[in-house]
Amino acid sequence: MRSDLLDRLISSALERPVRVSWQGGAADSLRGRFRSPSFEVQGVATAWLPLERIEARARSARLLPGLPARLAVEAPEVSITVGQGDLDRWVGGAGLPFRLRLAESGLVVRTALAGVELSEIETTLEVVRGWFLLRPRRARVLGIPSAAASWFRTYLPLPPLSPEARLMGIDHTLGALTLHIGVDGFEEELTPGLGGRLRRRLLPRFGS
Repeated sequence: MRSDLLDRLISSALERPVRVSWQGGAADSLRGRFRSPSFEVQGVATAWLPLERIEARARSARLLPGLPARLAVEAPEVSITVGQGDLDRWVGGAGLPFRLRLAESGLVVRTALAGVELSEIETTLEVVRGWFLLRPRRARVLGIPSAAASWFRTYLPLPPLSPEARLMGIDHTLGALTLHIGVDGFEEELTPGLGGRLRRRLLPRFGS
């Protein structure tokens, strides 16, 4: 099901356009109970890395009456997608000494000098103590396979995950990278500042 009114209410709380959907009948919705709710935001600009899409899902959500009313969310998950174009602009703006290519097998890190490729390293993206880490698999130096991959390990200059969040998985496709993040269930008061509180719970500390 979808509700334009709920779209507007949540968009107002989060201060950006949101598309909301959920499963279940109208009676449950009127009682403020939503099964498998989800919302999606596209083209999210942050103070750090531009995001192609954010999709949040949960097992259930309930609106709890009271002064103030509260939102109770069970088993929330967030998927964050980064596209190649936005990643290129971020790498260039951050002045990193390498380029990142989003491949189906993972992240490919390339270094070059005057247009000549110096090295190409295929890496995985991991999270260590909340921070994003590039860990190498294979490497080529000047086009020759090399054991140097074991030497290359670096943290990306990205904000860490929130203390409550945990990385559940990473999907690699050509030109896109999607992080799947899980958070424990929570309750939040439906008061001004709800959008900021939800961002701090669910997203890396990108700022806005």
